[in-house]
Amino acid sequence: MKFSRVWLADYIDLSKLDDEELGRRFTALGHAVESVETHGDDTVFDLEITTNRVDAMSHLGMARELAAALDQTVAEPAPAAVSGQADSKVTIRIDAPEMCARYTAVVVRGVSIKPSPAKVQRRLEAVGLRPINNVVDATNYVMVGLGHPLHAFDLDKLTGATIVVRAGKRGEKMRSLDGEMREIDESTVVIADAARAVALGGVIGGAESEIGNSTKNILLECAWFDPSAIRRTARRLGMKTDASYRFERRVDPGDTVAAAQAAAQLIVETAGGVAEAPVDVVAKQIAQARLSLRGNRLREASAGVVDIGFAAGLLAKIGFEVKRKGDDLDVVVPSFRGDIHEEIDLIEEVLRFYGLDRIPAELPRLTTGDVRPNVIGDAEDEMRRIFAGSGLAEVVNYSFIHTEYNALFTSEPQIALTNALTENLGAMRLTLIPGLLENVQFNRSYGTRDGALFEIGKSYHRDGEGVRERRRAAIVMFGTIGSHWGDQKRPVDFFDVKGIVEQVAAKLHVPLTFAPSETQWLAPGKRAGANAGIASVGFVAPQILQRFGIKGEVAAAEIDVEALLAARTDWKMSQVARFPGIPMILAMTHDASLDYSRIVETIRSEEVPYLHEAGLRDRFVPPGETAVKTTLGLWYQAFDRSLTQEEVSEVHQKVADRVARQLPVKLLT
Repeated sequence: MKFSRVWLADYIDLSKLDDEELGRRFTALGHAVESVETHGDDTVFDLEITTNRVDAMSHLGMARELAAALDQTVAEPAPAAVSGQADSKVTIRIDAPEMCARYTAVVVRGVSIKPSPAKVQRRLEAVGLRPINNVVDATNYVMVGLGHPLHAFDLDKLTGATIVVRAGKRGEKMRSLDGEMREIDESTVVIADAARAVALGGVIGGAESEIGNSTKNILLECAWFDPSAIRRTARRLGMKTDASYRFERRVDPGDTVAAAQAAAQLIVETAGGVAEAPVDVVAKQIAQARLSLRGNRLREASAGVVDIGFAAGLLAKIGFEVKRKGDDLDVVVPSFRGDIHEEIDLIEEVLRFYGLDRIPAELPRLTTGDVRPNVIGDAEDEMRRIFAGSGLAEVVNYSFIHTEYNALFTSEPQIALTNALTENLGAMRLTLIPGLLENVQFNRSYGTRDGALFEIGKSYHRDGEGVRERRRAAIVMFGTIGSHWGDQKRPVDFFDVKGIVEQVAAKLHVPLTFAPSETQWLAPGKRAGANAGIASVGFVAPQILQRFGIKGEVAAAEIDVEALLAARTDWKMSQVARFPGIPMILAMTHDASLDYSRIVETIRSEEVPYLHEAGLRDRFVPPGETAVKTTLGLWYQAFDRSLTQEEVSEVHQKVADRVARQLPVKLLT
């Protein structure tokens, strides 16, 4: 945002500061200098103003900042004089107080439309505004000078000499100053006369009431609009004006009369005419915030170098009402500082002017009482390490998804957003998988054929009248996989994602048992569930992949983190064997309907001497056949002596006989 040195000098003495020093002062106050330009005998500073500091988006507001820093008194503009009485024929009515809390109007009669004086034009051009005519330029001049946007109507074009501030009506339309026909809805603040809409409040005026060369009588508007209402309208229309930029960040509700009178006075000086007394309608009072600033809290935040006395003097300089109570302050926030809401905001103001570079750097105080267990957070960090160690890359997606996606994955009722930015972000997610599938589609569209991604986040569920959040972790793998760049790659399979889930469960000491599931977003025959809802694993169903525009297969898994932690068991360290073990294999063929978990359960159904571990070594389906060839590895080991081959062979044969007897398998030798 651009600021003119000459213009600032109307409010504060800058004679002792050269341009370089003035730029340093701006930066020290938190307004970084982006560029410096010369306009004739004027220097223009382009400053980066944070979006919450709308009070600093004017020359008067910036002068207040500099005056406090330079220990000066800002020259506040004197109240403008009026030469007439309030016109009883002009009616102002606010029908939507939740959208417009205050509306001030000043009528100026007998104006002559012509170019503005050279001084006004130079200053407007210096800050990037195009001069139009003496009336419109006066509204822009006051906006840039004092910070409150204004609008001028041709009074003779207003039906019934009436202004009504109301909510828009469905189907209503208005042609705006830029020539576009604007559609109006119920969330739009409309400025109307007795017959039609003549402006979109806080955004843009209407063409039918525009100031023209033949205009003789004008009505000046200076209002306070609800920031959220202006923000919604500007976003819906896809337009950003100087007025909407300020209104949607909350302008001063207390200066509408002063700003309107200042603009009227400038119009009288440059266009002639007679200004009447303002008509000020207040539909809702905007209370000034009242806060307390504790001396001990200020000293704690400043490492003990800033006392309450300095804070009292500083806050008074920048317009706050301050009353000292011992070591504390009672503070009334001025109406133009809408960014100050709580004690820490006051502390930030004090330290900003004191100089953050003058605050000693020290570590925050930490006691054992401040340390609290973070079970879920620690578990999620552990999961991240496992996922990353398995070659997966983390993604962070929005919690909002397309309204149609939830129904693809679950029949659970979703939570719809009433103010969604777009249809693609219209509902809260019930699962993390849709976001990951969008990531897959995005990567595939850019030529990435292989990948593995994970996300850890929240899903959102209805809980009576409220919302319940659940922590989840999900992974997707697509394309091919290889453990080393020189290895021959193979397609991602079911056991890749299942193995990662098992690693997570093992690290958190949760015994998992997988079984066929009916999870609707996974492909039949290629899906499994663990421990009644802890995890779902498998290949994503083809119809869902088609909905996301993904070709090929995608293996996926989703873990309910809270359910996983609830299933944790007590654990203890096992004795480390000093004697070697003996590996054995058990190979068999069986029908595909026989679950691997059932084979392992059969082996462990009875106590097997010396059996330390049993796991899958290989699983193979020969091309053109339906029988599955499964090879298990069994590890036998004793802790008190070395086992002989004969002992192990005898025990192993009993295990093999039991499997052959109890299961429909054919053992291979």
